[in-house]
Amino acid sequence: MDLPASSKSEMAYQFLLKQLIEAKIPPEAPLRIPALGKDSGLGVTPMREALRRLESERFVVMENNRGFRAAAVTQAELMDLEGCRLVIETALLREAIAHGDDVWEAGILSSHHLLAKAVEPAETSNLDDLRLWSDRHRGFHRALLVASRSQWLNLFYDQISNHLDRHFFSMFTGDNRSKFLGSPELISHSRAALGIAHHTKLMEAVLARDEDRAVRLLEEHAGFTRRFFDRVEDQSESSP
Repeated sequence: MDLPASSKSEMAYQFLLKQLIEAKIPPEAPLRIPALGKDSGLGVTPMREALRRLESERFVVMENNRGFRAAAVTQAELMDLEGCRLVIETALLREAIAHGDDVWEAGILSSHHLLAKAVEPAETSNLDDLRLWSDRHRGFHRALLVASRSQWLNLFYDQISNHLDRHFFSMFTGDNRSKFLGSPELISHSRAALGIAHHTKLMEAVLARDEDRAVRLLEEHAGFTRRFFDRVEDQSESSP
């Protein structure tokens, strides 16, 4: 039984989004519609529709006479995204603390447990481990906010998180991955920015309903992450 065109378009969108976020399609790589349609098994038309949607979300760009290309990853864009994420996540966290119940608290504890069990990026050279940590890290931050009530802020938060995940995988895969694992300084900064210790402090403040401390820790977490990716970028620029 053939799938409806709308279902194929959505499947094509999800297929491409995952490829782009996990940097399986590297930044600035050309996107050949016939090849993508064949690889996905979904055909040319759904793939073209998905690319148009992803262009509107700034994951891909359309260049005259060159077709579609994966959007570039830049340090300036990363800093902009981190700043936007902090504004939105802070507002959602305050809402969640105000409205969260016992089920919300249980979800935070469960997601923290799963994150603590995942191998941190600084401790692995296995890409599957990296994907698992990324999923659980995002799951933890999402669990903190699930009791918030603003649908639009949550939508914006998810969109920004997708872009930040793409930057994360771009930094930790391909040539950048070997540069990162070969730098004791970057590994040290990764442990500070992405390790479980700071996430535990954030969880404890949220569960204690200490809104000001939780927001302060969230701001510190974002600051750690920005400084870490600054160093990753500097390391990449200085490497031959």
